[in-house]
Amino acid sequence: MEGRLEAADAAFIDEQWRRLWGLPVVSLDREYRPTDVEGLVYRDDGGVPQGLVTWRVDGDGGEIVTVDAFEQGRHVGGRLLNGAEEELRRRGARRVTIMTTNDNLRAIAFYVRHGYRIVAVHLDAMERVRQLKPAVPETGQDGLPLRDVIELVKEL
Repeated sequence: MEGRLEAADAAFIDEQWRRLWGLPVVSLDREYRPTDVEGLVYRDDGGVPQGLVTWRVDGDGGEIVTVDAFEQGRHVGGRLLNGAEEELRRRGARRVTIMTTNDNLRAIAFYVRHGYRIVAVHLDAMERVRQLKPAVPETGQDGLPLRDVIELVKEL
């Protein structure tokens, strides 16, 4: 799919996060609001948004907070991830972290294919998330228990 990456403003991030994640977006040790992050939106040739990636830079490190391709299998996720990594490098980040849950096997494979390494498994970390967002289910994708957070890192 042909298209372009462009900066995502806080209003677009807010709209998508409310639709996809609910607020706040909870990482391992912090909570994010749309104004806490930067992002890129991928738009097709007709200008229709096809995906969003968000991140936060902290010194020489960064965290990719969300990666959302609105339709799977169109290579939008890879374009978003590459664009975010390029922006992080430009801002001086030398490494980037991504968190995902133990049930998101497709995402884990995607990140590993893109050079990320699993550096930690935070057992029962989803309990903290549920304290902040009680609607998070006990069961995730493919009927797997939704319990742990997987931490992946890539050196830029």
